[in-house]
Amino acid sequence: MATKINKHKRNTNGFTLLGIMGWILLVAVICFGVLVGWKLFQDDNTKSDASESSQTQDINTADVDNKPKESTEPKEEQDNKTTAGNEAKAKTDELEKQQAAEAEKTDGGLKKADVVLNEPYWVEDKLIISSVVTNIHENEGDNCYYILSSETSTTTIVRKVMPNAKNTVCKALEIEKGSLTPGRWSVKLKYKSNYAEGVSETQTFTIQ
Repeated sequence: MATKINKHKRNTNGFTLLGIMGWILLVAVICFGVLVGWKLFQDDNTKSDASESSQTQDINTADVDNKPKESTEPKEEQDNKTTAGNEAKAKTDELEKQQAAEAEKTDGGLKKADVVLNEPYWVEDKLIISSVVTNIHENEGDNCYYILSSETSTTTIVRKVMPNAKNTVCKALEIEKGSLTPGRWSVKLKYKSNYAEGVSETQTFTIQ
């Protein structure tokens, strides 16, 4: 009996030693895992800080690049260039105005008159023909020439300019029914003064 008891005690001591070594190994593994995790956490924070720093630097660089660059030229030279540019623009504008004015002139060097001839209409036995020059203002002169044409004849009747506050009005033409030969007629108005000249579009009417 004594021999068997001693063997049992030696086996118990062996298991106890293995258990202790196992716990030590487990603790070592846990500590190693904690150290590795902490190292990875520190590396992530370092990378994140570096990325944020790089982005901030890029933004600051972009802000600097987007800022308007100040001219290094002396102020006097800048003023001279500005003055020269303004003078060149003024000359260009003046040339354009002169060209526009020339385009509005006739071959005789006069201003082009915008002549409007109204459609002829009858008032009892009289044919009324009226006209106006819209782009000039003249209040006197025998400047209105009504030109009436048929297949066989042409007649020119002169009328005076009538006073008007805004434009040039030619005195209306009144034609008695029996004063023209029967048939189809056309009429246009030619305006001419010392300042302007122009011709209207043609209107037609019929004498019965």
